[in-house]
Amino acid sequence: MDAASFFQIVLYALGSCLLLVLIFLCIRLFFTLEKVDKLIDDINNKSKKLDGLFNSIDKITDAVSNVNDKFIGIIFNVLSNVKNKIKRKKGKDEEDE
Repeated sequence: MDAASFFQIVLYALGSCLLLVLIFLCIRLFFTLEKVDKLIDDINNKSKKLDGLFNSIDKITDAVSNVNDKFIGIIFNVLSNVKNKIKRKKGKDEEDE
């Protein structure tokens, strides 16, 4: 047996081992990808539930903001009316003098 045929046998053996290792790693990769897919589906389901929660919180804050704006508008109008009445009263007092 010469050196060339020896190296050829060694290379075939190493190639076969590499092929078996790659096949084993691909099988493990498929199982891992299945687990990752289940995990991603679970995360998507939970995020959809949280989206509903955040949407309802957003609607509540919008409603509170609208009520607050109306309340501030009413107070502003009342204060403006009082201010205008005071100005008119001062104007009449100045005309009487």
